[in-house]
Amino acid sequence: MGRRLSSSRRGRIGGRVWTHLQADGSPIDRGGAWLAPRHDAIFGLARELGVSTYKTWVKGAHLLIGEGRTRRYTGLIPKISPLAVITIALAQAKLDRMAKRVPLESPWTGNRADEWDSQSVASYLDRTGIRTTIARDLYEMAVRGLFATDLKEVSFLDLLFLVRAHGSINTLFSIEGGSQENLVEGGACSIAQRMSDALGDAVRLKTPVRSIAQRQDGVVVEADGLTVSARHAVVAVPPALALEIAFDPALPEDRRTLYRNAVAGSETKTMLVYDEPFWRRDGFSGQTAEPGSAAEVTLDATPASGNPGVIASFTFGRVAERIDALAPAERRRAVLDAITARLGPRAASPSEVIETAWWTEEWTRGCSMAHFPPGILTRHGHLLRQPFERVHWAGTETSTTSHGAMDGAVRSGERAAAEILERL
Repeated sequence: MGRRLSSSRRGRIGGRVWTHLQADGSPIDRGGAWLAPRHDAIFGLARELGVSTYKTWVKGAHLLIGEGRTRRYTGLIPKISPLAVITIALAQAKLDRMAKRVPLESPWTGNRADEWDSQSVASYLDRTGIRTTIARDLYEMAVRGLFATDLKEVSFLDLLFLVRAHGSINTLFSIEGGSQENLVEGGACSIAQRMSDALGDAVRLKTPVRSIAQRQDGVVVEADGLTVSARHAVVAVPPALALEIAFDPALPEDRRTLYRNAVAGSETKTMLVYDEPFWRRDGFSGQTAEPGSAAEVTLDATPASGNPGVIASFTFGRVAERIDALAPAERRRAVLDAITARLGPRAASPSEVIETAWWTEEWTRGCSMAHFPPGILTRHGHLLRQPFERVHWAGTETSTTSHGAMDGAVRSGERAAAEILERL
């Protein structure tokens, strides 16, 4: 009893964090990559492991493409009409005010929880008063990027909870002072890799857990080619994947309902690698947006060394699914055409294109996190962190502060460990 072991279904460390190393050792983050200033848990873990961070490149002009034109701007606010800017600002301020009324530890207990959980995010967008096409498209894409799915399928309470968990909607959208401010030297997976190195043989890869049987004094975990007995178990897979583990006793139906409905969205992250970040010398930040295109959002994701130059391109929800349905060569051409139109002819010839359609990854099935459709949080949200006898739950979906972020995943692990220690 008491054996400590971590089992992963994948053949690599990191889960939804995935650092691809090029031949020269340059790190390219195919998955989660960015840290916000207030992500204290993961910053603390990084320091403990000797991992450093650096700022995302933001100098130069940002680009917004829409309504047949390209808008070049600096700072946070694009050059759209003053009325559009005002309506977006008012919508965001109202959203922040409502989010502050959501109890962080138990959003389903708020005074208006039932009302907000009965509505979708799409219905909220219809009420924002944003009327100009480019402003509406930009705001809709930004919110859709948070969940990577049709916003009719996301509870408005889920959005308010997410905003509450990060402090403001502007934090979620921003680079400077926001969720995209910092990158990890050596790639985000270097944090997980150093933890794995310290744990040694206690970490098993390509060992999917098939069953967890609970006994009076412990648990028996059966994985491919491995049986482990321990006092407690922590399950840290995306919620929907927990349904593929056979539990004895079986999971209650209310918990199964929660996991069936906690589905992650469709998101593709395409990394374009160049010999150098040429756009910087040309006066561009690498931050661009074109709602509905094959490259809806791009950011500069160049390593700390400054070379190679890397652009991270994202598509979300139905746009990601539409682009993914194209033949590989056609899909690549669509992305490169979009980037070239923004950053110039040098963008047409990357040395490498690394594409990850996260919802097609067998052991992930969506990013960046699971979302909850209307009616689920108020009925079953209390089960997200509630232990199931000797089984404890971790993963960013179970976190309150930094819900959905890498920092939330670290916090959830700390909380699960504390739960177990209290019971020993």
